[in-house]
Amino acid sequence: MGERILISLLLWFCFWLVASLQSFSVTDASSTTTTTTITNNNNMDPLTASIACVALTLTFLWWWVSTSRPPGFPPGPGGALPIIGHAHLLGRDPRAQFRAWRQAHGDVFGLYMGGRPMVVLSGQHVLREALVRQADVFSHRPDPSVFDLVTKSKGVGESSGPVWKVQRKITLEALRNLGMGKNLMAEKLHEEISEFLSEIRSKDSQPFDPTRLIQVSVSNNICSISFGKRFHYDDQHFLKLQAALEEMLQIGGRASYIVFVPFLRYLPGDLFHIERGISLYNYITDTFLIPIIEQHVQNHKKGLEEEEEDFISAYLKEARLAQAKGTADYVNEFNLQKVLMDLFAGGTDTTNSALRWAIIYFLHYPEVQEKCHQDIVRVIGPNFRPPRMADRAEMTYIEATIHELLRVAEVVPLGIAHAPAREMTFQGYTIPKDAYIIPNLNSVLHDPEVWPQPEVFRPERFIGEDGKLVKVDHFLPFSLGRRVCLGESLARMELFLYLTSMVQHFRFLPPEDGQLPSLEGDIGLVHVPKPFLVRAVPRQ
Repeated sequence: MGERILISLLLWFCFWLVASLQSFSVTDASSTTTTTTITNNNNMDPLTASIACVALTLTFLWWWVSTSRPPGFPPGPGGALPIIGHAHLLGRDPRAQFRAWRQAHGDVFGLYMGGRPMVVLSGQHVLREALVRQADVFSHRPDPSVFDLVTKSKGVGESSGPVWKVQRKITLEALRNLGMGKNLMAEKLHEEISEFLSEIRSKDSQPFDPTRLIQVSVSNNICSISFGKRFHYDDQHFLKLQAALEEMLQIGGRASYIVFVPFLRYLPGDLFHIERGISLYNYITDTFLIPIIEQHVQNHKKGLEEEEEDFISAYLKEARLAQAKGTADYVNEFNLQKVLMDLFAGGTDTTNSALRWAIIYFLHYPEVQEKCHQDIVRVIGPNFRPPRMADRAEMTYIEATIHELLRVAEVVPLGIAHAPAREMTFQGYTIPKDAYIIPNLNSVLHDPEVWPQPEVFRPERFIGEDGKLVKVDHFLPFSLGRRVCLGESLARMELFLYLTSMVQHFRFLPPEDGQLPSLEGDIGLVHVPKPFLVRAVPRQ
């Protein structure tokens, strides 16, 4: 502290000296030719110099105050800059930098994004302590988030407190009643997977980019759950909606920095495409979600709601009960819109990325793909009977492959930001109320002390000497605690049924030129693979 004040005083003195010399030059301008030259080449008058001095000193003091670690704040890196904090040190993929800072400062370290404090939690024990044992404090979301501009802290993904608790309860109950994780849900997925396999077969063993095909198929599952309908793969309106959803999520990942430096949003030119993101969000809700909700409301008025067994119908029933009890503040159509958007965004992007990563690792590790096929034949036989959820317990290698895929690909490597509900003491450090808490899942899923050669794809890590699946405490791909992914059961079911069906029917190969896709993806809200081509050759 003393050093920074001393530097500020020195800066002030330097500018005062410049101003004094400038004043002297103007006064004595006629004394010598040299002085006249100096005066003509320097247009800064004493007032300008003083203003510059004050401005620079205040800027420096503001930087010092905004990036100084308050008493008890976790240790962390130096080098914070005005406005951006430590953002310039993170790069496009912060995982490597977080590993270095963890090694230097421990499992709990702090930094600044803009002027806002951020605390990164690493290691399985620290994450469990925060998100499970102290869940009452750590289950909030930061306020505001980049999506708060449109979500208004509603729904289930971005909300906190009573709003979140009510939405989470209703969402979980509705999903369970719809058969989440059970055979009833599996039967709903089989129709979609059959169409999905037909689309792959139509590629006639030629190279294709699977991104849009997988996205539409997975999104159809959410549609089936939400309002009992699926869309054809060539439905232009649905394809446009998928493109809008993908672009909106990309903007959300790139624009998240405005949370830490809010005034950037108001710079001319919409540099972070915030207005575009809001427009896409409104387009999806106005042209897709709201009309479907309104149709369900009309069916209720006509006495037809009992014929509908989907998420919207279940939510509206809960809303009617809440209205009858006078407790409808949090259970209403606006919150239903936001919950549906959470289901679509979260349920589509993550599973889509996971399935694409699966194909990529099959191409890099063809022996794993063949062992998966052998596991399928061993349990189902050489026929093409669709896999059932009951088969999962017997397909140890398939399950181990899915576990290893979720570990090595780490679809959400840094989790979703949390925030303490109040200032608190954690692990001996003082965490301010407005701090961003980053659950560093990468530190657990790629810990070399737990997973030797963590970058290597090896499903055998999850198979014990007895040939059975091994439970590993460090396997936390869906995070943990009260904010654990609501769609975990659906995601696990989708991955099992899709991957088993895909390997059962096709052998996935690189294009004829042998070009393998990159194992490095793009980090945003989700770890997304780079575009690639694959051939799907039918098995005979």
